[in-house]
Amino acid sequence: MTLAAVTSVEFIENGMVMFAATQIMMGLALSVQAFAFAYTLYGVAAIVMLYKHQWMVERLGYRRFVAGSLLCFAVGSALCALADGLAVFAIGRLLQGLGGATFFTAGRMAINDLPERDRFAGTVIFVGSLLGGSALAPMLAALLIAGGGWRAIFAFGVVQAAVVHRLSAAHLSTARTPSHERSREHWGWLLWMCVGVFGLQYAIQAASVTPGALPSLALTAVVSILILAAFAWRQWQNERPIINYRGLMQARYLLGLCLYFAGYCLIGVTGLMVPILLHGVLGLSLLATALLASCGMLASVLVALAHLALSRRWPRHRVYMLSGVALFCAGSLTLALSDGRDWDAIVPAIIVLGMAIPLFVGPVAFGTFSGLHAKVFSHGYQVKNIVRQLGLSSSVAMTTLMLHTLGQNPATTQWLAGWLIPLGAAGVGGVTLLLACKLVFAGLAIGMLPLGALVMRQRIFR
Repeated sequence: MTLAAVTSVEFIENGMVMFAATQIMMGLALSVQAFAFAYTLYGVAAIVMLYKHQWMVERLGYRRFVAGSLLCFAVGSALCALADGLAVFAIGRLLQGLGGATFFTAGRMAINDLPERDRFAGTVIFVGSLLGGSALAPMLAALLIAGGGWRAIFAFGVVQAAVVHRLSAAHLSTARTPSHERSREHWGWLLWMCVGVFGLQYAIQAASVTPGALPSLALTAVVSILILAAFAWRQWQNERPIINYRGLMQARYLLGLCLYFAGYCLIGVTGLMVPILLHGVLGLSLLATALLASCGMLASVLVALAHLALSRRWPRHRVYMLSGVALFCAGSLTLALSDGRDWDAIVPAIIVLGMAIPLFVGPVAFGTFSGLHAKVFSHGYQVKNIVRQLGLSSSVAMTTLMLHTLGQNPATTQWLAGWLIPLGAAGVGGVTLLLACKLVFAGLAIGMLPLGALVMRQRIFR
């Protein structure tokens, strides 16, 4: 129960915010740029806290750390619910990021504290709760908006944090690390790391809404990456680092991070594009859109649990991953070829996309950490979740940029559609957003080819 409660907090809230982004922007009269700025602050706060996760646990223990994170998350949710403009909303999202970054890593690390015989059951609960939270989020968001408007989404976050604290407080470890074994503070370098993370996240998000500034944003991203590289180099040289990069320099782990990044990019694009296609283009109601999106995510839950059971008897990571790539390619291609009216193809395609994600990400999760020493396991999971945040934000930003560019250039959109999509499936002339969506899905289908080739040729995840 503790595992499920703690793990699901961020996934439910972030899933609802992503699904209801349009309603939130309309309610606060925010531009896309302003909403992207608040999203950037959330990402920066989450990444900074992920860097400091182990440092905080060493000094507070998981019980106090999770309790403080829930309080921070609840205060941020309350500010977002009460916001009447960008300033309060952005501060609220920043606090949500500081608090919410804890829960995924804390839930995963709690599995390691279980007796050996209970760890598989703990893994099932962990995977089921995070995917179940994601599946529940669209329907819950639609129901909350129908009952109390967009503010109800954030009010729910306050209630959720209180309930999770009640359920989990007595079951989390209070153990703290002896002072001579703790990682050092490195506050000066941490400040530079914050600057680098903010610059990189800002460049990623701003690229989607201000494409005219791409050269300056690219320069910002390069400078930010250099700052983060200097931070990593300094940590490499330290005997008691915040993140033990030396212990993570393993081929299996590094390949796993690359595959994780690809997987979370697919999750980000799917989470953005399915509601846009169903609600924004095809005109379904918010509730009907939520129902179909949740069906796709429910398929993810069922396939993930089936994969957990099968992989114990038949641990063929590459076969599962290639199956996921093939299914994602098929689902994307079906949506790219759809004319927007053939629901007997659209609905199965959305479900197939949901099935594909756990078949690809699940084996990556099993294989990435198997070679890590216990002393650096937490550090490995912290870095993995930083990669997760960057994968989600960059995929959403690049997809938004692509939609914006195609929407502003209908002639180019029609020309590309003629090349990539058969004429019979190109849709009604002049429906630029529909064609743009179809081109995004066509691009995803094409992108599965190099990803599939990488999975097939690598010899680490067998």
